[in-house]
Amino acid sequence: MKAAVLRALGKPPRFEEFPDPKPSQDEVIVHVKAASLKNIDKMMARGSHYDSHRELPVVCGTDGVGILDDGTRVFCGGSRPPYGMMAERTVVSRSWCLPIPDEVNDITAAALPNPALSSWLSLVWRAELKRGETVLILGGTGVAGKLAIQIAKHLGAGRVVAAGRNEQVLRTLNDLGADATIHLNQPDKELAEAFTREFSHTPFDVIIDYLWGHPTEVLLDALTGHDLKAEATRIRLVEIGEMAGPIIALSAAALRSSGLELYGGGGGSIPPKAIFDAFPQIWALAASGKLRIDIEESPLADVETAWRREDLPGRRLVVIP
Repeated sequence: MKAAVLRALGKPPRFEEFPDPKPSQDEVIVHVKAASLKNIDKMMARGSHYDSHRELPVVCGTDGVGILDDGTRVFCGGSRPPYGMMAERTVVSRSWCLPIPDEVNDITAAALPNPALSSWLSLVWRAELKRGETVLILGGTGVAGKLAIQIAKHLGAGRVVAAGRNEQVLRTLNDLGADATIHLNQPDKELAEAFTREFSHTPFDVIIDYLWGHPTEVLLDALTGHDLKAEATRIRLVEIGEMAGPIIALSAAALRSSGLELYGGGGGSIPPKAIFDAFPQIWALAASGKLRIDIEESPLADVETAWRREDLPGRRLVVIP
């Protein structure tokens, strides 16, 4: 079969022949229809993710959409190594195959779950968002950040502030439900003042952080002390991504003076039941047109070129075998 085969960490996968998968007990063959290309796929291929590939060669792609031998159309993930979803076929545990409503097409079904679940689970399961609370999204111009705005509003957030770097995308976020935006490409002093200004308008209750690194350090400095509020406020920060860097410097004062609570939003920190319970609600929003995601398609044969692309701000690339 043809597949996106990774033979060296730090290099793009190549369109090559790869042995056909053979299922073991409780596994199924999936005939892949679409697989999204995500930041986690690239991090795993670079060797920079905590769940990076340990043995090569492997087929890339953590999740996608396909057809089982009995004709059932499913979203699935967790292919058994060395197989992945960017291939004509893959092999997965039967328990990780989830039926897709007819109203959601293959391309949307492949693109939506990973970024949508990142904010849904963080808001519902981790931060326990309450109706009327204020949400700050760090990384609001990315695919996941744009969905996080829509999902926060759907879940009852009273005010959503989105911070991002891409000026063109930033201008579109009010249409998705953002009540205010912050441009991250400004000097630290001005950026800290922007965070402080929005916090003074309505204190942040929940922060969804796709960036980490320096922008998070500037934010935490802005929230530390400075008499921002008359009474203590819980600020639940859920760290999901590290697009701006994997490490921050965190002062003790930031924790003591701001009511800050830190949580992780990765797959290893959330139980499978919470993930499975979220899928029907994500599918329902997609089927009713209440979630907007910008998508671009690319054939599997062009995966090496697609992998190198950097011109997709706020859009999800989906690979089609």
